[in-house]
Amino acid sequence: MGYIHAVTPLEGYRLLIQLNTGSSITVDLSAKLMTARFAELSDEEVFNNVKTDREIVIWGDGILKIPLFELIDVAVGVFRRDLY
Repeated sequence: MGYIHAVTPLEGYRLLIQLNTGSSITVDLSAKLMTARFAELSDEEVFNNVKTDREIVIWGDGILKIPLFELIDVAVGVFRRDLY
């Protein structure tokens, strides 16, 4: 799968995740903002303060940490719903 090369916040609470393999994935987190785990990301300033340590996406000073595999699951789940 590779590791995270860069993570960029986009409008609409989406993330562009670029991997060292040259692949990239866009993850829409807008539907997750109403959950307890992701609620703090509804503040745009917090959402935009994102970085990576190559394996995990981190917001702020560790307010929320999400591993790459979980973000891929979110992206794939959205894709699957769009198929039906």
